[in-house]
Amino acid sequence: MSADLSAGEIAGRLDIHQLWRVLSLSGNPGKCVCSPFRPEKKPSFSVYEDGGRWRWRDHSSGDHGDGLDFIRMAKGCDAAEALRWARDFLGIPSRRRDSDAVSTENKKRWMPELRPGSVAELNRLCELRGFGLDGMRLAERRGLFGFCEFAATTCWGVRDKRKKLMEFRRLDGRFFDAYKSLPERKSHCIGSGKSWPLGIEEAAGCSKVAWLEGAADFIAVFNFLLAEGKEDSVAPVAMLGAANHRIADEALQMLAGKMVVLYPHVDDAGQTAARDWARQLHTAGARVKAFDLSGIVKADGTLGKDLADVCKISPDVFERERKFWEVLP
Repeated sequence: MSADLSAGEIAGRLDIHQLWRVLSLSGNPGKCVCSPFRPEKKPSFSVYEDGGRWRWRDHSSGDHGDGLDFIRMAKGCDAAEALRWARDFLGIPSRRRDSDAVSTENKKRWMPELRPGSVAELNRLCELRGFGLDGMRLAERRGLFGFCEFAATTCWGVRDKRKKLMEFRRLDGRFFDAYKSLPERKSHCIGSGKSWPLGIEEAAGCSKVAWLEGAADFIAVFNFLLAEGKEDSVAPVAMLGAANHRIADEALQMLAGKMVVLYPHVDDAGQTAARDWARQLHTAGARVKAFDLSGIVKADGTLGKDLADVCKISPDVFERERKFWEVLP
């Protein structure tokens, strides 16, 4: 989408029914409902279409407006912040990038801001992927995980603390639609330097590193950090996908002398990437091991192939396969 859309054009693309849900407001939108902005016993709030644009009116207070005004009221922010939020929600790059969000060499790379998840959003992701609530909150506190609005849907994502690299996926578990030259896909990666491992800077104070593949494993490992009491002794580090075989030289230097345990996916791509990563890590002076993730059967009877799937492992398989009782070094 173009960054040159006016505020009015952006407002015209906003569906208040969808905003109501994404903003986790109470009740349901309609022609005669209770206000989502204040408690009331007698319905006085309307959502309606006017000239192809969704609008709302609070007949009791007299407040009214379009989608941008709805965002402003719901979030208690000013018009500029509502417009910024709407641009992120619709996947429209902002005309102005904040200097603290993007480095000088990447000023042309737009990136949505991550925010803490609501209880409903965290529970939805727990249902979808099996991640534990406490583990996700730990990843949030470390600034590596959060939620955003992109292409008119809520997403969850991971990023490095430099804010140069971010991957996000739809919270509803669906694929993103094809757009221009991009095919339909399960995730979007924004930024530069995919050879840079997420979490590598936080690993400086730990002698042991859990080396993951992809966003899902990166968040899943926080469950195991808490379950095994190793949140202060093991650092999670992730490459965003098995296609990224090269590790940045600067990152490799940070791993010299550390124990690095790889969790390769049980597929050809994962095994190949793990061999390439192991070779580079060993050359850099790290002590390298690999955890065997084969043998996962999820509670629904399907086979698993990665660390995230251990979060949904069948209780019977977990009892039998004791290697999953302690997965971290």
